[in-house]
Amino acid sequence: MELRHLHYFLKIAETASFTQAAALLRVTQPTLSHQIKQLENEIGAPLFDRIGRSIRLTEHGRAFREHAERALKEIETGVTAVSELEGLMHGSLAIGVFRSFSSSRLPSVFGKFHHAYPRIRIMVGQMSLVEMETGLLDGALNLAVTTHVPPASDKIVSEEIFTEPLVLAVSSRHPLYGRARVRVDDLRDLPLVLRATDTPSRQMIERCFAARHIPLRIAMEMNSVEATLAMVRHSTLATICAERALEVEAGLRAVRIADPALERTGAILWHRDRYRSAAARILAQMIQDAYARRAGRPADRRRRLSSPLAPRA
Repeated sequence: MELRHLHYFLKIAETASFTQAAALLRVTQPTLSHQIKQLENEIGAPLFDRIGRSIRLTEHGRAFREHAERALKEIETGVTAVSELEGLMHGSLAIGVFRSFSSSRLPSVFGKFHHAYPRIRIMVGQMSLVEMETGLLDGALNLAVTTHVPPASDKIVSEEIFTEPLVLAVSSRHPLYGRARVRVDDLRDLPLVLRATDTPSRQMIERCFAARHIPLRIAMEMNSVEATLAMVRHSTLATICAERALEVEAGLRAVRIADPALERTGAILWHRDRYRSAAARILAQMIQDAYARRAGRPADRRRRLSSPLAPRA
């Protein structure tokens, strides 16, 4: 028995005419008669009495009609439930984000997403890259946004969303305040306030200094961008951070770092094989578009940092 058999049966019951039902269903009358004959053979009883040119439901037909209507209604309800989820009518998203979330474009993006899809519940956690990968692997996270380091697991794939410079941040008390740029070699023996060793930016800074055989002089470590910049603002220490972090910090100056330039890349991380819901895909696209506009480049020109993405279901 197929769904079309139920549709055909109910349309004939509604119109009391094979001719009218065939016209409304846009099938030929012989085809319709053949389909109803198949249905009657499967049920094992006649569904219609054919009296001349008129028809009426048999006792079996009247009993079957009630169940056929109920069955189609249940199927319609099921399709609607799936459609609502895919149409962002309800659901939830768990997202891991980098610890500099508050100074990024993400709060604005999440706010716009909530305004557009208020029934989607978003759970956001600031976490390290290791925590993000663990969450993606065990299914606790739908996606994660981080400053990119090649994933440790081949089951994690990434999409680049931005590249931004790292700068030396100093206060007016610092000897380098007023300088337009410095070389990495100029930072030898410079006391720095840096983030913890498990952050991608800290790891990138360490690799850069190690490649040039320059020791890092770390005077303090902080576990947040806000704390790091507050320390710089109230001391003669400096830090290396994303330039955009200084947009909301009065009294600090960005000094460009050259030879080599320090840049970090942001990426969205996904589990390679897990299903990506409509909500996750749309939020990811909003994040990509926000950073593409900021960089002044088309949203569809994004380089891939790792293996190709899994097909979107």
